[in-house]
Amino acid sequence: MKMKGRAALWGALLLAGLARRAHAAERPPSAEAPTADGGCPARWEAAAGPLPGGTAPLQPADFGAIPEACPASDVWLRVRGSLLDDSAGPGYFGDVLAAVAVRARRRLGPHGWLSLAVDLFSDRYVNNGGLASSGPSFGPATVGYYQQIVAGARTATAIYARVLLPLDTARQSGTETGLELGGSARARLGRRWVIDGGLSIGGLLDVVAGEAHSRLEPAALAEAWFSPRPALGIFAGGALRFDAAPNPTLLTVVPRAGLRATLRRSLWLAFLGEAPVAGSDRTNVVASLFFGWSP
Repeated sequence: MKMKGRAALWGALLLAGLARRAHAAERPPSAEAPTADGGCPARWEAAAGPLPGGTAPLQPADFGAIPEACPASDVWLRVRGSLLDDSAGPGYFGDVLAAVAVRARRRLGPHGWLSLAVDLFSDRYVNNGGLASSGPSFGPATVGYYQQIVAGARTATAIYARVLLPLDTARQSGTETGLELGGSARARLGRRWVIDGGLSIGGLLDVVAGEAHSRLEPAALAEAWFSPRPALGIFAGGALRFDAAPNPTLLTVVPRAGLRATLRRSLWLAFLGEAPVAGSDRTNVVASLFFGWSP
């Protein structure tokens, strides 16, 4: 009887320990929870960028946006708006854009992942010397494959290929497609600091009235994240984009800043603000709001 009593006691203690451990795993991390081991973020860690931004004409869907350097499965919805006000100029030109996009990632094994992004809705209003145009549209979309190359104790790097699909109802007299190649990197500098960024080269092909026009657009991004707590990240940095061929042109230089907050049940919110300061893209400001889920 004593042996049975001791066995029952040990069994009860073991079940209590397992239940406590399972309950702790289900709870969201506290503000003082440690960061993840290695260079890649944990599911609940807010410093998990970069966030895709840019103006819709230069970066439809997520084409040309430097991606994350770490594999994961997630989905986000982005509401993006941009404003170009040149009403004081001789051409009296203005441009207001509102767009909604969705992107999903699917992890493939320990180091690879796929992505699919679609501009679900875009409504652009253009006023050019009194001639106004507007109208909603759908597309385009992108499909990408990503492969992590380095997964170190504090760093991570990846390479990727992304295709721009010619699905755009806003184009009435032609199509645009493209292929983007690039790489991204992430480094953890300490408990509260992370830097990330990367390089990309996008090759675009426009076919209008049976004539094909191609161009090559390299881009670069670098930013730093500060996390006062793991579930909240504040970042600032900048992006550069230019047309390398056939006519070399600086397209845009964009300072960017924002924040991301992780909520309960794997949900997160983020905001990205951008203000181009140089280049042929005269957009004044771009603002993006993200609603995401990382299972």
